[in-house]
Amino acid sequence: MSGGGIGLILVIILFAVLAIAGFVYLIISLIDMWKAYSRNQDQTALLFFIISIIGIFISGSFISYVLAIIFYWNRARGKSWLGIGLILVSIVLAIIGVITLLSFGYDMNNIENMNFDEPMMDQDYDY
Repeated sequence: MSGGGIGLILVIILFAVLAIAGFVYLIISLIDMWKAYSRNQDQTALLFFIISIIGIFISGSFISYVLAIIFYWNRARGKSWLGIGLILVSIVLAIIGVITLLSFGYDMNNIENMNFDEPMMDQDYDY
């Protein structure tokens, strides 16, 4: 296996680990929001809880991450920084994924000439 293939596998594994960590973070934040509402009748926590659940389906959980960070900011600063770290790591990993795909010869701007039945390699182009 070439170095690029190993890089692609590493990026895929890191994406999977990040997805699982993000999912666990969101579940824990939803549980904490519900506990804050049921314990203190905190209307803000209930609003964050409802918007987070809706946001998971609408925006692919980005809104839920932001709301969890805001929710934890004055309650548990460590969990808030963990959420910021998850967002930053996902941005960096997306950039690394794009660089890895470009190193394999994928041209993301050339949609008209894409053949979706087979992967695009350098020999598919007329330079």
